[in-house]
Amino acid sequence: MGRDEKMRITKIALFVFLGVLLSSCSTSVPAEMRAMMVGTEDIPAEWIIFKESTGKDWGGQLYNIAFAYGNESESPALEQQLIVYADAAAALDGFEEYKGYMYVEGWSVPPEVNFSPITLEDKFEYKCMDQEIDHVLTKICFILQQHKNYVSALGVHMGDPVTFDVLNSVLKSIDEKLNK
Repeated sequence: MGRDEKMRITKIALFVFLGVLLSSCSTSVPAEMRAMMVGTEDIPAEWIIFKESTGKDWGGQLYNIAFAYGNESESPALEQQLIVYADAAAALDGFEEYKGYMYVEGWSVPPEVNFSPITLEDKFEYKCMDQEIDHVLTKICFILQQHKNYVSALGVHMGDPVTFDVLNSVLKSIDEKLNK
């Protein structure tokens, strides 16, 4: 793997939990959108909402929520982006573009994955990689799911108390909310 590829992988890994690491002014996510996203009821009790924001990205209206557990760069973190598109075709295009950007060499499907969407037509990708952050080897996971005119992007910096069982439970909850 070349230096440029390693730099890109590092940048992508940092992107996954960037919202948790940087403090910024944020805009609250509207309640109707929050209802379709990961919530405090879905994650371990010790976690806090670090940031909520809205904006335009990936060709749609983006809603973002980030949770933190600790304040070190290697501390576990979880961030979800819910992107709303004009229609399902635009969401499929957005899904493919996001997938092509995120998943470069080094990402793979972990054997612990036991989640699949309720709706078989949903596009879905779940991949992880090991990444060194501040001299600590950690697992970073990124999960994309397209459902109708939505794309959910979930970035997770794994670590106790976030296990694959917890992550699979979070994904199940998001999937159920998207299908309401």
